[in-house]
Amino acid sequence: MSKVIIKWGEYLLEEYFTKQVNMMYEHFNSQMATRKLFKVDIGWDELWKLYLDNIPSKINPIYSTNNEYECSACRHFFHKASNIVAVDEETYEYITLFGCERVPELEGVFEVLDKKIAKARIRERFLSDSERLGTKEDYHILKDGTILRYDHFYLDIPEKYMGTHREIMESRADRKILEDSTSCISIDAVDTVLELIETDSIYRATEWKDVLNKFRKYLKEHENISTSNIDRYYWVKSVELGSTISKIKNLSMGVMLTDITEGMPLEDAVNKYEKIVAPTNYKRPKPILTRQMIENARQKMDELGYLDSIPRRYANLTDININDILFANRDVKQVLGSSDGIFDKLNQFVMNKNKNFDKLQEIKLNEFVEKVLPTATEVELYMSYNMGRNFVSLIAPVNPDAVSMFKWDNPFSWTYINNLADSLMKQRVKKMGGDVDVDLRFSIQWNTGRWDKNDLDAHCTEPDGNEIYFGDMKSDKTGGWLDVDIIHPERNKSAVENIQYKDKSLMSRGEYLFRVHQYTYRGGNDGFTAEIEFDGRIFNFTYPFKLYDKEYVDVAKVTLNDDDQFELESMLDSQSSNQKEWNISYNTFVPVSLICYSPNYWGKNNVGNKHIFFMLKGCVNEDTANPWFNEFLNSELIEHKRVTEALSSVTSVEESENQLSGVGFSLTQRNKITVKVISRNVERIFNVII
Repeated sequence: MSKVIIKWGEYLLEEYFTKQVNMMYEHFNSQMATRKLFKVDIGWDELWKLYLDNIPSKINPIYSTNNEYECSACRHFFHKASNIVAVDEETYEYITLFGCERVPELEGVFEVLDKKIAKARIRERFLSDSERLGTKEDYHILKDGTILRYDHFYLDIPEKYMGTHREIMESRADRKILEDSTSCISIDAVDTVLELIETDSIYRATEWKDVLNKFRKYLKEHENISTSNIDRYYWVKSVELGSTISKIKNLSMGVMLTDITEGMPLEDAVNKYEKIVAPTNYKRPKPILTRQMIENARQKMDELGYLDSIPRRYANLTDININDILFANRDVKQVLGSSDGIFDKLNQFVMNKNKNFDKLQEIKLNEFVEKVLPTATEVELYMSYNMGRNFVSLIAPVNPDAVSMFKWDNPFSWTYINNLADSLMKQRVKKMGGDVDVDLRFSIQWNTGRWDKNDLDAHCTEPDGNEIYFGDMKSDKTGGWLDVDIIHPERNKSAVENIQYKDKSLMSRGEYLFRVHQYTYRGGNDGFTAEIEFDGRIFNFTYPFKLYDKEYVDVAKVTLNDDDQFELESMLDSQSSNQKEWNISYNTFVPVSLICYSPNYWGKNNVGNKHIFFMLKGCVNEDTANPWFNEFLNSELIEHKRVTEALSSVTSVEESENQLSGVGFSLTQRNKITVKVISRNVERIFNVII
């Protein structure tokens, strides 16, 4: 049987060293690893020398006279771990490795090291790239069979302290910016913004509510921290709060908080913030109000007789004067009580004049209104996907005798569909670093419920056959870019991928086929969802079925045509959630109930931009409609625009039977629509240029 001799470095080990190692190990796990760990700015080599110089000569006389016999394993441990400290979050005092329970033989040297470290400043957060620091033991067999076991200092590092050098550098930035954020953002500014969030007065600021509440709590704590502890406080809090809160000064919300703290008028600070975060077409945030502003506006509207004009509902057929209508189908004419309807019955006796159209005839809007509509008995509009942003509703006062609040002499207004809110998938793509402020976007999402470990990939086949995917992520020719790629989905975290085209002027004309590839099947059977976005519209797709290994699923084709317009063709028609909106099906001809100009051009009115409305049979507004917009209101209410804006946001639009909803087009923007017209039983199809 071999004889085992335990050694410490080059020296026979007494029992006390193994005992001390165990004490340090237990101390680290129970007193330090349960807190936040950092490294102080003392060099490990200085601590190592201090250690050697203070080992009692009666234990190791050679250590004090000749460093040739130093233990390389323990020296390496000092390199990696000797300057680690934990911070007690009540006293903000350090807990060092050498503050553990000590054996009498090493009491003096550990005390010297502990006191030395206690005076140092924190240099960085402690993160390790190794699961063990130091070497627990190693062995050497002598020729006579004797086994030498060498024991050393060591620590096993918990998983939560594993990290990279980059993360350490980021933590330094977090601590510095947290200090800067503290000095330039006041609690009053945070309270003001939280109050605005409660009233939903800032564009999509509710997502900041939890962040601001935590930051406010931090600022209150900061007031009670002594100067001697402030540096350690910043380090502890930067780790506890995380990067988003620590770096709030550099974020859009932090810019607004800083502006408010520095005395910028509240409305200017909010507007500046919304220019950063809101879409380019975002114009009407909830106003910033005071009770006095509201009372002044109420008195003014009462004085002008507008209080009865505030309740609104969807307009219906009986609201409109027939003289303001450019076209009405037979059913509508009967509702309106027009005597012209009875003569329509005679059309069945009129001889048909056959006309052949080899191709669609293009006609300007004014010619269509003046020459085609007067004899039309039926009109149908082809509802293409790109009209989804043109849905519109006419709005009328509940009180038919209400005075007009508007710049025109009738009490009617209109509202278009609201497409401002970002989708949840879009938010997730953005959070993962994907660019969503682009001309064309294809995003996919999976792993939204139970853990789906599958590796799905977004693909796009471009007009020339080039494939954008993980193996060729960016095209220099078209600008197409797979800028978010997920290989291993994480538990309880939705996985997304994103292919985007920033600038369509760089894109080739032709078809772009978007599809999903099951690159690696790992057991998930829940399929995926997808979005395609262009021209301010988001098209949603669902594929709820299992994808087999290496299987491809075609989602949609998007064509960039010669007119520089996108057209979409769904490959998952039965799954596309945008096949119907406002009760209207896409890619089909839809009957038109009536055609009219916008109310600001009815009668002798001629105010602002002119619109033409095609009210569709069965069209139902599914949104929360705005009863009016401030730009509609007459000049007497300009000084109260903040209140009237807020009033419009809380005034609901009541339902009406046979509401007048459909699609509208501004005459200031070029559009082309396809309409089918029946006149004296002759059917013609036109491309109307607006």
